[in-house]
Amino acid sequence: MKTTLKRAFFLIIFLALIGSCKEGQNKQEKKVVAEVKKDAVTPEDQLAEIMTMWPGTYNNDQQIAEVEKEGGKVWRFNDEGKGGYLELESHYIKLNKPTIGEHVLYVEEYRSHQPDSTYRQRIYTIGIDSTNAIRVKMWPFKDKKKYVGAWRNPSVLDSLSVDEISAFPDICDLLVSKEGDAYEMVMNGKDCAFGDKVFNYQVRLSKELFSYRDKISSLETDETLETAANFAFHKLDRIKKE
Repeated sequence: MKTTLKRAFFLIIFLALIGSCKEGQNKQEKKVVAEVKKDAVTPEDQLAEIMTMWPGTYNNDQQIAEVEKEGGKVWRFNDEGKGGYLELESHYIKLNKPTIGEHVLYVEEYRSHQPDSTYRQRIYTIGIDSTNAIRVKMWPFKDKKKYVGAWRNPSVLDSLSVDEISAFPDICDLLVSKEGDAYEMVMNGKDCAFGDKVFNYQVRLSKELFSYRDKISSLETDETLETAANFAFHKLDRIKKE
């Protein structure tokens, strides 16, 4: 009788241990599934992630310090060091402008710590096209001065209408792909061409870094006609999240 009770007791303990192991395994499996789901896989998830990652203030002060330390050229606002790295501060601000697009960013960049030296000012609309690809469309402002400095007080953009901006043609959209934890955004080959010139703008975006490079080249010969830092990436660290 005692032997039977002992066997029953050990059987209960054994079954409990198996149950505990299975529960632990199930928890681990659920954790793995949750982590997979957390990774942005679908275009919709990736678009949402981009709109979370991109807004903020960035500058490349650290890169400029390293370039100067190594004796490289820095292209100052007075054209000293022309052709070298630009010293930039960039503001990417999320806007609620359904009349312009579902996902909208206001972009304002300036050089050499001089806020009035506007280098790039755009509205970006980001969406998913008919092929399920994410595209960034860039809209320059018709009035180049009206909204300069809007990054200080984004509420001045509340009155912005679609009539005040004009989109670059679709051939100049940035095509977006995910590479690991970052996003690559590039123009498609030589598509963004006007006359005998090709415009090429590229972006890399991660959680704490926004990098870009751009150039103008000859459509016929591929010769670079205009660029900064020999078409190297300007690496702007996030200094403030929106």
